[in-house]
Amino acid sequence: MRCCLAAFGPTAAPIGASRIPKGEAELHAALLSKGLLPRELPPLFSSATLAGLVGQPGLPPDFSSAAAVWTQPLQHNLSRPGGLRRKLSIPNPVNYFRLARTFDANSAALSAHWSHSSYSQTKPDVACGGPRAIAGTPADRAATRTKARVGARYLLRTDIAQFYPSIYSHSIPWALYTKSTAKTIMRDMSYFGNVLDREVQAGQHGQTKGVPIGPDTSLGIAELLLAPIDSRLHTTCNVLGGTRFIDDIELTFRRLSDADTALATLESLLSDFELQLNPIKTKICELPDEIESDFVTNLRSYLPASGTNSRAQWVDYFNRAFVAARNKPKDGVLRYAVSALQSVQIGPNVWEIAQQLLWQCVTADPGCLRFVADVLLGNRITSGHIIDVSMGSTAINSLIESSAPIGHGSEVVWSLWVSMLLNLQIETRNQDLIAAMDDAIVAVAAMIAKEQAALPPSFDSTLWRSWLVTDAFKDEYWLFAYECTKRGWFAAEVTTAGLNTNANIAFLLSCAVSFVDLDALLFYTPSRMPISGGSGGGGGGY
Repeated sequence: MRCCLAAFGPTAAPIGASRIPKGEAELHAALLSKGLLPRELPPLFSSATLAGLVGQPGLPPDFSSAAAVWTQPLQHNLSRPGGLRRKLSIPNPVNYFRLARTFDANSAALSAHWSHSSYSQTKPDVACGGPRAIAGTPADRAATRTKARVGARYLLRTDIAQFYPSIYSHSIPWALYTKSTAKTIMRDMSYFGNVLDREVQAGQHGQTKGVPIGPDTSLGIAELLLAPIDSRLHTTCNVLGGTRFIDDIELTFRRLSDADTALATLESLLSDFELQLNPIKTKICELPDEIESDFVTNLRSYLPASGTNSRAQWVDYFNRAFVAARNKPKDGVLRYAVSALQSVQIGPNVWEIAQQLLWQCVTADPGCLRFVADVLLGNRITSGHIIDVSMGSTAINSLIESSAPIGHGSEVVWSLWVSMLLNLQIETRNQDLIAAMDDAIVAVAAMIAKEQAALPPSFDSTLWRSWLVTDAFKDEYWLFAYECTKRGWFAAEVTTAGLNTNANIAFLLSCAVSFVDLDALLFYTPSRMPISGGSGGGGGGY
């Protein structure tokens, strides 16, 4: 490829090492503990215990052999504003262990490659120390865009169409070594780009098209591809300033002709990776232009004051939010509106109407549910307000009834989490709808809900029992198969399928691995809590 950097060279560590020296696998452990599960899952799910695998002797062959076993990733679909969906993927832990280990063994070379971007605000950080493994604290989009526009007259705004699903795994070595070079060394596994390519494919049952949406390793791969493109644009085009948040790109220019040239160059560079821009979101405009959505500015000005007992403030705020959401259905207006309330202390005289308004948001945009729960729980903790369980149960059951039959897993799994967190009741007819869902994340959450008495002891699923076959740990139901083996769910089926004698499951069990964190139900508190007095504390974020 024309824009690529020089090859980093054959630095791949051998996959077959059975024990990783102490102190040399911090990134490996971080990717396992904080980088596997998508951030969009409820706190009930965690991969923290996976870090215990690092340095363990006696790895089973599938973890350590030169040839990677093919497995299917778990699929879980996510609610997005405007009724759109996004398919999240969770790779099998065996394959992810191998992929994360390759990242760790070549972290210096990866970091050097990522550093060539002049515009990325989502540049991976192997030492970020945050809640994710290599994804640092998100930058302030308004601030970075403002800086990039100083002195500019024109703005190019665009993103990449179906970015993660369109990434070709072979383009990883293309980006690292140039396309022509990569084709001459494609079978040489001493080059770690080829190892990354192989491990990504294996975790998708051999598929070369697309990388999983959710794991931090996919962010690392995305930045591998886009960093050299940023570098080429910076050195060959008259770009005045720029910001890139993964594939969301803004570039600024003094002259319109420079913007046209940069757009053509960007399209050409992406085509070399078999990627293309989203034509609907691609435009060149004359500055000034909005820095952030106008609904953000509007709602921020009308955020109810902490402690206020003015019903008018709450009604006015949500009236503006509902109108903006109707006018801009794809912009996540209600998610912003509810998230912004996390720092607001709700006065006792408006507590009832505040709950009514909040639960209405869940019906209009199910993605609001996590924020609604945090606002209510935060005020229960700080102000002692009693949550109206009947009102919440009505909203939750309405959401499950509309979501479960059409396979909208994120709505149902968050409903299960909130029902356990706030002691809401799930109706019998909705229990049957949940039990018929073809979603392993939903299944695990529902079985935990049964253990926690949020679902009755009689709750069962013929469909989920049918997943427990001999190769269940290699297919898309691997997480459910593992937790069934660990927790004694559907014991007869587990035994018949031989899952309790599977070498990989046995190894994970011996390392006390679980993908469920029951402590989250006992100790969960919202990341932002209400602030007493004064204003509500500014804007939100989601």
